Amino acid sequence: DVQCDWSSDVCSSDLLLSLAASLANAQSEPVYSRGDWVVGLNATRVLTDEDLRSASAGGAPVPNSNLSINNDTTISFDVSYFLSNQLAFNIFGGIPASADLQGEESLSGLFLGQTDYGPVILSLQYHVLTGSNFSPYFGAGVGRILFLDEKDRALTDFDVEDTWAPAVQAGFRWKIHNNWSANFDVRYAPFKADITGNLGPAPVQAEVEVDPTIVSIGVAYRRSEEHTSELQSHWTS
Repeated sequence: DVQCDWSSDVCSSDLLLSLAASLANAQSEPVYSRGDWVVGLNATRVLTDEDLRSASAGGAPVPNSNLSINNDTTISFDVSYFLSNQLAFNIFGGIPASADLQGEESLSGLFLGQTDYGPVILSLQYHVLTGSNFSPYFGAGVGRILFLDEKDRALTDFDVEDTWAPAVQAGFRWKIHNNWSANFDVRYAPFKADITGNLGPAPVQAEVEVDPTIVSIGVAYRRSEEHTSELQSHWTS
């Protein structure tokens, strides 16, 4: 503690240095520790921007062709394991979103096909130390885009191939009670996928470029390594 005469300039300087040191210590307090697990459950909105490339039917190019994919809302989850108080591995998945592929321009009026799809993303996250309940983070990794339950519409034998995508994210958690936090993050995972099918007797091939923005809001629960050890000791005693 700093004790001195308040009229002294030296005292004032010492007090300011003490406050600065205390603030620095507070700012360095980690929200997470090595060995922590954090599980999140989110409502997720998938926003897409798409462009049809290299479309052909019966081996001939289809000029001025394009398509649109609807946005969708679904449920997602993610699990993080902390390697240190700032670095964590994170895996993200959820209930697949639904996509209706509608023809545009020269394909206008054609409901091409329908599929469920979603990414499984593995990322390395960096969590910023703030010394408060506010915990921002950034991440980068790779995702596998899975297409499930394709349904024929104008295209028969409709199929979309699974593919890989780079993925980046930014978000934050806000501690609301003990180990519980509110969570918000945005992920971006652009990909290209091959589409095949038949339009009448003509085989169709195309490549679609999709730029999905994945916006999630939800809650997260932290289980510390210390808590896990206490539970193990309880059950083995």
